Amino acid sequence: MKKQILTACAVALVAMAMTGCDKTGTIEGVVLDPFTEQPVPMPTVWMDSTIYTTTKEKYPYKEDLQKGEFKFQKVPVGSYRILAGRSKYIKSRNPIQTTEAEPNLKVKLYIYSDQVNPGLYKTGEKAPTKINNEWVLFSTQCSESVAGYRLEMPQATDGSKLPPKQKEDKKAKGKKGKKAAAPAAAKVISLSAPLVVDSKLNVLFVNASSVSAPLVAKTFAAIEDKVANHKDCKGFIESDVKGIFPDKSKSTDLQVTYVAENLYKISGDLPKGKQIIQLSQDGKTVQTYYFEVK
Repeated sequence: MKKQILTACAVALVAMAMTGCDKTGTIEGVVLDPFTEQPVPMPTVWMDSTIYTTTKEKYPYKEDLQKGEFKFQKVPVGSYRILAGRSKYIKSRNPIQTTEAEPNLKVKLYIYSDQVNPGLYKTGEKAPTKINNEWVLFSTQCSESVAGYRLEMPQATDGSKLPPKQKEDKKAKGKKGKKAAAPAAAKVISLSAPLVVDSKLNVLFVNASSVSAPLVAKTFAAIEDKVANHKDCKGFIESDVKGIFPDKSKSTDLQVTYVAENLYKISGDLPKGKQIIQLSQDGKTVQTYYFEVK
């Protein structure tokens, strides 16, 4: 009798194991615009190397696609790569995984217009809103110093626009008993005050090109220092005595999260005061931003 009970239990365990191997679940979610967090209607969603796609003729939830929603049922548990896209949009690729304990999964996927230009953007706006980075006009290229900003830039004047020959002719005319007028001093424009931002950073960065290396984000305390101490920075001129540089001893790592192709979320807590944010790949600076953290 005991032997029969043990045999029955063994059969039940085997049946449970077999059922577990074939366990399936539902993968569903919504496709959103990352800049507005609003649904993108009629996206295409599919799972690599599987039969699951919203483009199938018999896909049963086509009406939900109007709201950016999708659903795949009876998906065997396992690891997959799910993709989303649409005409004139930049697609996204995301790894997902389900288990026997959790066979169902809800996900958010993000795609964005291919007309969005590279740069840093606010989140939660009604449309992609780019963050001003006019200070990049004053930046120089640095290897060891990370970044450097000039304090002022020469501004073109009417006299400075004259070709060299015309300037010589003017001097020649001044020889007729009159002293030639001294050239007007070049006008300069000064580096603007940094943009004031909140200490809780939560922005999106559109990279100009696709690079396999991960994007790295750091923020440094910004200080005024002698240009002579930063000879690795190319772009300063002889009259530049001081500039704005990162204090490499005061750096904070920021979190970088993949959102879609060439699009990353940059988040973290910024120290108060003037900061220079550096975005880099393969040890090379992609872009810098100059902020005042309140």
